[in-house]
Amino acid sequence: MMSELKAGLAEFERELRGSGLSENTVHTYVDRAERFLRYLAGEYHPGR
Repeated sequence: MMSELKAGLAEFERELRGSGLSENTVHTYVDRAERFLRYLAGEYHPGR
């Protein structure tokens, strides 16, 4: 399941870059999603 989510995130990032969004915008979208995936995997703990 996690590998499918990560693959979907990579596809999302490619689409964001292809749409002409700024690098900062792409980074923000992808960074927040990656952090959430890390949270689901038990690798990120808010506030620590």
